[in-house]
Amino acid sequence: MPDPKAFDAALYNTVRKQVLLHIRHKLRSMEFDVTALELHLSSSTKTLRVYVTVSRTTNLKALYLAETILCQELQQQFGLQPHAFYWRYFPEHKAAAAQAPGPAAH
Repeated sequence: MPDPKAFDAALYNTVRKQVLLHIRHKLRSMEFDVTALELHLSSSTKTLRVYVTVSRTTNLKALYLAETILCQELQQQFGLQPHAFYWRYFPEHKAAAAQAPGPAAH
């Protein structure tokens, strides 16, 4: 059986869109607000990396749990196992507050 962590570009190109939709749908069902999602296939190591940006999550343990569940589901449904998940937390309300002008100092 081939190593699920090492796969070729043809398989990646075939299932890329389906995998992205699956990950986004699963994270939204777990009440994550996903603002960006990218898959990267390393041509040198033949591994898949997942980059996720969320604007809302419950806690860090939820990120670990989501990653574990997604890895299992991707293995079962697509025969893929991501080498790594990279999470970025970018809350929209904090970004908006940083851009808003503060009260004038007198």
